[in-house]
Amino acid sequence: MSDFAQWREIRLRDRAVIEPYWGTSPLSWEQRHTPRHWARECLVAWSEMRAGHRYAGVIEVDGRFAGQAECFIIDAASATAESGGWIDARWAGRGVMAQVGVLLHDYMFSTRGVTRVLAPVSSDNRPALRCVRGLGYRHQATMALAYDAGGAPRDHTLSAITPADLAAQDLPALLPAESASVPAGSSSGGVSPAVVALAAARLVAWAAREHLRRYVPAEPVSLVVADHPDAAVRTLARTDRSDWRRAATAHRTRITVAVGPAEWERRHRRAGWYRARWYTRFGLRSPMGLHLVLHVNNCYAGEFQLSESLLPGQATSLFTWADPDLADTELWAAALRAVTEYGFTELGLRRIAAEIPVGDTVTSAVVAAAGFVHEGVLTDHRGPTGLYTDHGLWGLT
Repeated sequence: MSDFAQWREIRLRDRAVIEPYWGTSPLSWEQRHTPRHWARECLVAWSEMRAGHRYAGVIEVDGRFAGQAECFIIDAASATAESGGWIDARWAGRGVMAQVGVLLHDYMFSTRGVTRVLAPVSSDNRPALRCVRGLGYRHQATMALAYDAGGAPRDHTLSAITPADLAAQDLPALLPAESASVPAGSSSGGVSPAVVALAAARLVAWAAREHLRRYVPAEPVSLVVADHPDAAVRTLARTDRSDWRRAATAHRTRITVAVGPAEWERRHRRAGWYRARWYTRFGLRSPMGLHLVLHVNNCYAGEFQLSESLLPGQATSLFTWADPDLADTELWAAALRAVTEYGFTELGLRRIAAEIPVGDTVTSAVVAAAGFVHEGVLTDHRGPTGLYTDHGLWGLT
């Protein structure tokens, strides 16, 4: 908490170089740098670190606060994390962030067991792009309108690094700055216990409200597929139970490869069905997301699932499959267009992204026909089915 005064001083002074790449907020820049906001940031970081989901640290140079660096575990199953950070503009270009990056990534790789770190960077943030490339990050994709930053949606470059990539880099040595160029900040100005208590109470209330929002009943969905009167897309229904299990059995390798036969069987017993039906009631906000069924001539012909994406960015993830004996690619693409139109117009989505194995040319062709754009290739990536392979990233805005 004692870092508040220096944190605020630097970020207010460096607003011109930080705010354009920081998340958009209805609050002014000054309102976002109050004692309560700093207390909340610290409380959230400490909570997530205790849970093992995050490492959040500050950057100190010669004992003075100079910025922040952190990593979030975004997919524990594949030991994948997302990195981010910022530094006092007076230290920019002096090799400090390179050294911080080495220390942070070495810790995440060697101590936390992370095997891959992703970094989303605004496509016009050239200093940050130079920094991640210098660390050994490899370009994966350019995500259209991936983040709302600086008051508007921005394209972001997504890069990835592994322990081998980091070890292969010949990183520059840290260049000391003259003491006069970086004056000491105030050591006083921490956050009072009363403000911390208020921030904690507000944080608890917010977390409870967000949890309850996941269980607000949603209206059932029923969509017409243009030019295909024999087809419809609708919410999973009580009468789908036998077809749900039959389809899952017939297309198991397309739906999930991450679990063994025993676990798959457990998930598709009666309890698994009731769990899927229960979460279906709550739509997109539920822990399982929005689960829609493609029906062709009253037959269970495929599925569409919209859920929170594990990848960096403010996107909704799409997973879909269809039975080729019941739905050809033209019908499948038409149904997908109905789903995405519903997502944008009724659910207020801004971006939908799909991760598709590069060898799955059929699904790739379907999403392309539905208007998705190929944004890059995620190398050795764990996709929505649990398969580790190169995945094409497709985006629609």
